[in-house]
Amino acid sequence: MIVTVSGEIGAGKSTVARALAHALGLRYLSTGEVFREEARRRGISLSDLGALALQDPSIDRALDDMQIQAARRGDILVDSRLSGWLIDGDLRIWLRAPLGVRAARVAARDGTDVPTAARDVQAREDCERRRYRQTYHVDVLDLTRYHVIIDTAMWGADEIVSALLVFARDLAARRTPGHAGSAAGGGRAAGHGAG
Repeated sequence: MIVTVSGEIGAGKSTVARALAHALGLRYLSTGEVFREEARRRGISLSDLGALALQDPSIDRALDDMQIQAARRGDILVDSRLSGWLIDGDLRIWLRAPLGVRAARVAARDGTDVPTAARDVQAREDCERRRYRQTYHVDVLDLTRYHVIIDTAMWGADEIVSALLVFARDLAARRTPGHAGSAAGGGRAAGHGAG
């Protein structure tokens, strides 16, 4: 099974994705962690690395090629803002939350104040939208590729993971040979694309 977890900065992608991968027994890849490590290696901020990637698309392409190659081996959960567009996952998830909630989470994680975190989140997301549009002709705000869209301000990570486990296990069962729900059509969950 290939699962992608994408979403807004501070929506809880990594928290949910890590727990879901563990529960499903899947390998876990976080491109956000890889990008953060690259920024540390270069001695620059995430925002600065994003601005550099806007000028040099090879930075994003190398990271994105890595996630595509990892997904080809199967049995993986890829945690990446763009994975739902780059990888034809069996289950593609988008996590979102209001900016105020996301800014508070980022401020707590990064040890900064909420207004600064909100400005940084907006600047990073604006930069990413431009980069992905320029490099891949993708509008990350177009959620039509996703099977499940969840507002993480509504529930805690444990509840979200529990709900996603139901979807993932049902999907896996329907793809098992001989199961009544394994008919052609990819076994998409009811409500596909609902927001």
